[in-house]
Amino acid sequence: MKLLVIGGGNMGLTYAKSIAKNSSDATISILEKSPEKIQELKKDTSFDIYNTIENCPKDIEIVLLAVKPQVIQHVFKEIASFINNKQLVISIMAGITLNTITQGLNCLKVVRAMPNLPSQVGAGVTGYFASEKVTNTDLIIVTQILEATGSVIKVKTEDQIDAITALSGSGPAYVFYFMNAMMEQAKDFGFSEAEAKSVVLNTFLGTSKLFESSDVNATTWMERVTSKGGTTHAALTSFNNNKLNSIIKEGTLAAYNRAKELSKD
Repeated sequence: MKLLVIGGGNMGLTYAKSIAKNSSDATISILEKSPEKIQELKKDTSFDIYNTIENCPKDIEIVLLAVKPQVIQHVFKEIASFINNKQLVISIMAGITLNTITQGLNCLKVVRAMPNLPSQVGAGVTGYFASEKVTNTDLIIVTQILEATGSVIKVKTEDQIDAITALSGSGPAYVFYFMNAMMEQAKDFGFSEAEAKSVVLNTFLGTSKLFESSDVNATTWMERVTSKGGTTHAALTSFNNNKLNSIIKEGTLAAYNRAKELSKD
């Protein structure tokens, strides 16, 4: 597998390192324009680093687009002549549709993927959707690449990529928001920053492992830990009275609507 990563930022480098670690036959190159970033990449990695598309290997089989969506039109102009219809193009850019990529690069085989922040530690969630010309053999390779950073889900429609963006793409921020609120309350109780982090972090880790280890749904787990008139019941009653469930759903919907807006821009 001969892969070219366009963009050597956090996510591009995350995929390059993860693929190299999980695939013994992968030959990985990175195209990066920033001189400062190039120096960093050369110090910290063993990948071949290029600053112009003309210098990149001509036998690249897979191109991974890992640049900011705001610069994609400039990137299209720079790399379009390099792309051919045999290559598989995988995009991890938020809001850039298959149609935009297909037209911008005049290519056929395109996969649109949405990873999330925990991909940086191999615990990510990535949803993806492929164009019609992507073959079953290609999809095996796509899954191999994306699974290098965590779990993968193939969505049924491209529209669901926007839903994945709202759920798992933005989701880590929701979790951090809740954790931060709990830590602030812990410090109000007199715990130190380190103690607050330990208590909240391990509560989330332990609960996640418990949820993962069984087929019991979240509602049933809440019922199991809640005694009528007890402390958990008091907290959940407060959440319900303040319509926290609806607030969380409304926030996620706002993220989804924004993702759709970005796709149209």
